[in-house]
Amino acid sequence: MRIFLNDFELNNPSNRMFLDEDLEGFELPAIRSSRGIRSGQSGSYFGAQFWDSRRITLKGRVFSDTVAESLEKKRELQAALPLFPDQIELRMIDDDGRAYIMFCQVMDFKMPIKRQRFQHSFKIELEAPDPVIYDDTAGGSLTATIHKAVAGGMLFSATTPTFGVSTGFSAGMPNTTVSNPGSTAVYPVITITGKTTNPSITNLTTGERFHLTGYAVDSSAVTVIDMLNHTVTLNGGNAFGYVPTDSDWVSLIPGDNEFLFETDASSDVATADLEWRPGMMGI
Repeated sequence: MRIFLNDFELNNPSNRMFLDEDLEGFELPAIRSSRGIRSGQSGSYFGAQFWDSRRITLKGRVFSDTVAESLEKKRELQAALPLFPDQIELRMIDDDGRAYIMFCQVMDFKMPIKRQRFQHSFKIELEAPDPVIYDDTAGGSLTATIHKAVAGGMLFSATTPTFGVSTGFSAGMPNTTVSNPGSTAVYPVITITGKTTNPSITNLTTGERFHLTGYAVDSSAVTVIDMLNHTVTLNGGNAFGYVPTDSDWVSLIPGDNEFLFETDASSDVATADLEWRPGMMGI
């Protein structure tokens, strides 16, 4: 098993750092429950349940031949643990070849100075605000293009000498189906490049619909909608003010998801790009 904190490999014989205790935090995360006691009667009641953030503990040891080497390794390890707003990409390559990634903040680091200076133990506490463990076996995000639906049928134009019109048939363009191979719902990033007016994106499988109102941009525009972090940007600037209160932040559930993409003007772009990583709640 290999563990990386950003580009720093933690469990690597070549730099003589080893994780030698159980890895904590890769199972199901803690569960937040809305519950209470039934007043005047036996039992209790439950409301909504949600996953809490993911808390991860990494414990190991560092070996060295000299005090100078020991101190240098400690500095290297500390440098691999930046504070907010920088994130730590915790990447794990398991023994079966599968790779996973989580996006964390450092919460604590312990590496006490021992009397025996050539061997040190360390303990790293991380917290991932998003509790999903993402599949990184492909080495990056999955992508799909959502097309506007176009009805098919007979086409006519006034050029055919025999009938006075020319005829043809268009197969049209159906709604786009996107398959999520993960085992839990995830939230994609959707990019609309070009002219668009009041775009609407609906996952017909879940019934979730995201839309913008009063939004009209030209062909130079790049609109990015981050469904997980609840942000909308226009050419890098904040455009959240165009999100109405009845908009849903659209998810991708496991399996097939049928998408409907609509805008108000026929001259608008006909596609939107969707990017996501499949995920799971525990390894």
